Amino acid sequence: MRKNILPVSLIIILLILPVSFAAEFAPVGTSVAQFLEIGVGARAAGMGEAFTVVANDASAVFWNPAGLVDANDRNLFSSYNKWPADITFAGLAYSMKLGRIGTLAISGVYLMTDDMEVTTIETPEGNGEMFNLTNYAIGLTYARFLTDRVSVGLTTKLVHEDYYGHGYSTWAMDLGTVYRTNFHGLRLGMSILHFAPEVRFSGTYWDYSDSENANKEKKYETYSLPVNFRFGISMNLLEKTNHTVMVAADMIHPNNNLEQYNLGLEYSFLKMFSLRGGYKINTDEAGLTFGAGVRLGLGNALGINADYAYSDLGALKGAHRVSLGVSF
Repeated sequence: MRKNILPVSLIIILLILPVSFAAEFAPVGTSVAQFLEIGVGARAAGMGEAFTVVANDASAVFWNPAGLVDANDRNLFSSYNKWPADITFAGLAYSMKLGRIGTLAISGVYLMTDDMEVTTIETPEGNGEMFNLTNYAIGLTYARFLTDRVSVGLTTKLVHEDYYGHGYSTWAMDLGTVYRTNFHGLRLGMSILHFAPEVRFSGTYWDYSDSENANKEKKYETYSLPVNFRFGISMNLLEKTNHTVMVAADMIHPNNNLEQYNLGLEYSFLKMFSLRGGYKINTDEAGLTFGAGVRLGLGNALGINADYAYSDLGALKGAHRVSLGVSF
């Protein structure tokens, strides 16, 4: 009887929480560190970011730290993509199993822009001074099995954001769990990402819209990070020797927008070649995604995964992503 407590509890949580989090409006623009909401990894992007219980390598630290236990003994993952407006976004993670102790990983993401010219009220076309942005997050993750079917994971990380001398540094946490069944690879899981205290940008600013205090500098207000509650499910629709078809679905409840639903599909041939597709529901611009990947085995232990994805961003056109994974 005790063996069924965790699975049943998890299912109850998955059913109840979405109802309690129902939102009537989209609180857009109420959180900072928006770079943390950019999906990391081409495989995830190709599946429409329905990846909460699918991630099974070092990239799991960016989606659900509990999935880290499914990675190889040692796994190195890197991802790169060119975001709209000449923004560069990249991620890196390295994981290592420590026997019965569990799995440990170190990771980081950064967002960087090209040089931009400073503009002021007096010089709206630019004053000749240039600046750029470099925001980043560095994390340490620990994951382990609680039972042969249930794993949990926890990430603690440092988040830094700065805009021309106005910035902050804070800590944040990610927490996740995955439950595995014996029914066609069915998995259920959840994760809470970017949970952190409210932050305040350093420095002061002039509020010209406040006529009564137009000559007084003001401190910035406090803001929260983009906390995301993710609930995921995946299952194999086809399980043949040379062919596998997996479907996945995620429900995401962010603290700065309406609930979002992601759908994804992955077809694998010979466990070497993969084709992927996905769709995001209830988003402002993002929608259709697709991608492909190849896995090469070099010897008994060394494996290389190379993936590509394209995401349709509507008015922002599209984004190309590539990622590379090495397991050994």
